[in-house]
Parts: sequence; structure tokens; C-alpha cells
Amino acid sequence: MNKLHIPMPHPQVAVTVVDGQAVIVMADSGQVTVLNEVGTRIWELIDGNHSIEEIIQAIMAEYDVTPEAAEQDAEDFLNRLVEIQAIVLRDPQAPN
Repeated sequence: MNKLHIPMPHPQVAVTVVDGQAVIVMADSGQVTVLNEVGTRIWELIDGNHSIEEIIQAIMAEYDVTPEAAEQDAEDFLNRLVEIQAIVLRDPQAPN
């Protein structure tokens, strides 16, 4: 996973936050995914403005976690969101 890529919500995803937990609904499949506190914080940072590296840095600053754990967990989580098509990754170097 390229840490310079910028994750963005997939256009077919609807998200709401209930009691501090993000609820992701996939429009095409109706699949629902509920995120924990850290997952919800990462989702808040998936706004098309933050790179993967910036998201990892934010998690390290906000939670009591080692840099290695923050990186591995964030990358695993983002990969899972890509797999279920909840997010897309934009290459900031690619022409628009």
C-alpha cells in the first residue's frame, strides 16, 4: 500500500455515526459494517484530503499505540475497506 495515496469514500457508500461508531452501508449490496472507535476515527480522516501516511500519524498521535502497530493496523483496515469497496485510493501524482 502506497502511503502517499489518498483514501476517499466510494460514491456508493452511505455513512452515519451512531453513539460514536460509524455505520457504513454499501448501496449496491446493502452490506452494513459497524466500525469501532479507532475505525470511526480513521473513517473521519478518509475525506479525500489526508494521505495514508497522515492518517497513520494521526492515529499514533491520538491513541496509545506503537508506530509499528499503528501502521500495520491502519493499513490492514484500509485494505479491508478497499476490498469491500467502501473506499477508493487516489494517487496524488496521477493526472485528474
